[in-house]
Amino acid sequence: MINKRISAIILSGGKATRMGGEKPFRKVNNNYLIEKVADVLHNMELPFVVVFKHICNSENSANTLNKCDIDNQIHIFKKYNQTITFDILYNKGPLIGILSGMNLIEGGWVLILPCDTPLISENSIKNIINKIPLAESNNCNCIIPKHENGYIEPLFSIYHKSTIKTLEKIIRSSSGDRHPAIRQYINELNPLFVDVNEIDETHKSFVNVNTHNDLNKL
Repeated sequence: MINKRISAIILSGGKATRMGGEKPFRKVNNNYLIEKVADVLHNMELPFVVVFKHICNSENSANTLNKCDIDNQIHIFKKYNQTITFDILYNKGPLIGILSGMNLIEGGWVLILPCDTPLISENSIKNIINKIPLAESNNCNCIIPKHENGYIEPLFSIYHKSTIKTLEKIIRSSSGDRHPAIRQYINELNPLFVDVNEIDETHKSFVNVNTHNDLNKL
């Protein structure tokens, strides 16, 4: 049974320079990359927010939404009847995407997913959601999959909406073009680290598509 106190955010704001930009709308078997993730959430009846990058080329540019260069593709989201938004600041990395999405979520737990994980499965999402009672019983406010070598999966994870104040503080403290580090965010929280094998023993759900070669392998 899916916890109804959870919403999801699909992060789609990366530069994708190795793919020539606009990673969410690269095709895999006649579907966009981002559709693979959205379809799984839709089938699970999980509400979600899609966060696209801030399109302007400076932080001071206005009318961001009018400058969006993905208008021709956004129509695909009508079938999901979910929320679409954009990074509220330019070029600040994934944390600004999380904040932009959290701003539109009322409360509870927030599942974070990247747009470039086309092999993600319903079971992997159910498995991480099923860790929520354990997190709550240990007063943890985020759930992070962790590999045996210590590597973590901070963008396939769950954070409680109550952590938004910490997130805002970290983003405000970042200066210039420096991206605030997601590790800094996690370090200020009380994380529940879970073995990745308990989420997806095949690890396929954690596979990111970063290059054209990665696409061709799918």
